[in-house]
Amino acid sequence: MANRSVIWKTLRTGLILSAWILLMPVCGLASESHPAPGRLLLLASDDGTLHQRVLLSLERQIVNLPVSRSTAVASAESAMAQISGYDCQDCLIVTSGVNALRLGLEHSREAHILAIAIPEESFLQLIRQRTDRGRISAIYMEVSLQRMAEIISQRLTGIASVGIVSGDGQYLATEKRQGHPSEVPLLQFREYGVPRETDLIEVFTQASRENQAILAVPDPRIFNRDTIVRIMLTTYRSNTPVIGYSEAMTRAGALMSVFSSPEMLGEEAGELIANALRAQRWQHTDRHTERYTVTINPQVARSLRIRVKESP
Repeated sequence: MANRSVIWKTLRTGLILSAWILLMPVCGLASESHPAPGRLLLLASDDGTLHQRVLLSLERQIVNLPVSRSTAVASAESAMAQISGYDCQDCLIVTSGVNALRLGLEHSREAHILAIAIPEESFLQLIRQRTDRGRISAIYMEVSLQRMAEIISQRLTGIASVGIVSGDGQYLATEKRQGHPSEVPLLQFREYGVPRETDLIEVFTQASRENQAILAVPDPRIFNRDTIVRIMLTTYRSNTPVIGYSEAMTRAGALMSVFSSPEMLGEEAGELIANALRAQRWQHTDRHTERYTVTINPQVARSLRIRVKESP
């Protein structure tokens, strides 16, 4: 008990120190073919290091390929003019982050758009009312639910039921509508909606009691710097591990997290563009990232007495 008390105090301190970190996050259309883009605009949401890392990794994949390219930052005054200059059927605008996609959609009509470094939920909110979805592609920054189930089964033993908490309780239904597998034979997923912010802890308490693990999905209404400490403490008291979607969540108290690094996101998008240029054909894309890394919080694992396999 004394050892557990020390771990608890250390974990609580770590949670508070990690709370300020902004948590990264985080189909159905026919795959129509178009000519490969001749001009490329790389649009970052801001001039921070995260988007720089994404776009630099992307550029390394296309540096020797015959495409005219330029870079822009959505927060800069010149961004709107740059977007307008690349609004043509022969153009591709790659947006890194939510703000870049929002600005790209507002100031373009003809260019194809590839959204990267963006959670699926944020992407769907931005394009929900649009009638030009055929020109808007995306590689979501979070790993697919099916792949997450495989990773959980490989790394953790004895986990059969996993709870998912979302703002509207429609995450699994949305995945199914988008054509992404939302039911997997390896695990049983149970979803819990949070109708009001005041219900957050009550919902997490219920989900923790009724499941062997909680899978965090990138929903800023649920997981943000104001709620993460309360969520982690609630699940910890129930001895229920949280599986996160960013390195920051591992530091904040998740047992483990599965995520794609900025370099992975950029490299994956760069290879997609490079292949399109070599094939002289651009195809609509709407999928989750296929590259990921896994981080483990050994302190939480020891405290919860859970063995996490370092590799499958």
